[in-house]
Amino acid sequence: MSRADVAPTVERVLKPIQQFVRGWMMGPRVNERAAALGLPSGQDLWIVGRAGVVGNGDADVAASGLAFIAPARVRLAWESLPAGTTPQGVAASYAELCCDWGCEALADFDQSDLARLDGLGRRVAAAASPALGAVFAGWRAIPEPDDVGARVALTMHVLRELRGGAHIIAVQASGLTPLEAVLASPAPRPRRGPEWAEHLGWSGPFADIEHKRARRLDAEQLTSDIMAPVLATLDEAELAEFAALVETTRNAIDM
Repeated sequence: MSRADVAPTVERVLKPIQQFVRGWMMGPRVNERAAALGLPSGQDLWIVGRAGVVGNGDADVAASGLAFIAPARVRLAWESLPAGTTPQGVAASYAELCCDWGCEALADFDQSDLARLDGLGRRVAAAASPALGAVFAGWRAIPEPDDVGARVALTMHVLRELRGGAHIIAVQASGLTPLEAVLASPAPRPRRGPEWAEHLGWSGPFADIEHKRARRLDAEQLTSDIMAPVLATLDEAELAEFAALVETTRNAIDM
């Protein structure tokens, strides 16, 4: 299949996959787990939990895989771990949260549909080069759980990190810094502009980047172009089925 054939599906599954993981990435359970681990906040668990799959090295290694979170904020989270707690250990706990949520939230869904969604999603993830991002590759390497709902939750997160890695590459190739990409994001508020930049740990004052908005849109298109050949590992019928399963499953989840 050509990139043009795949492009509509790339756009169709983008938002549902991004929204899918919001059921567990932040919220009361994350705050509770952060407190149990001795972390200052749920946001610290979100940062270290996502990037801990890259290992226990310096915070800059983690920051390279998260990109749009300010490196200083990543370091603050990375160095906030209590004695005896490692980033990899936090990532394992974060993955457990993901799987527990999927097991519960998807318990009443059609199990054959979930198995099919997971199988197609895993084929897409397996087709991607690890060069698309260490955080993506690290999450892909996490062993899949037995429960199908847990597997779907984990697979959707792997796909989210896959696109995230592709987007980091696209932003850099478009001549934008990660901060400029955050400020000029086409996403609706509050996920763009100075407020969102501050939420991600950046400090102002922020430059006016109005003149870079077209370049920011170019980065979105380039991200989709990078993702297209990965999704093209599915044939036309499988691609349509995958998109429908992503959409219907996400829309049926009460978040």
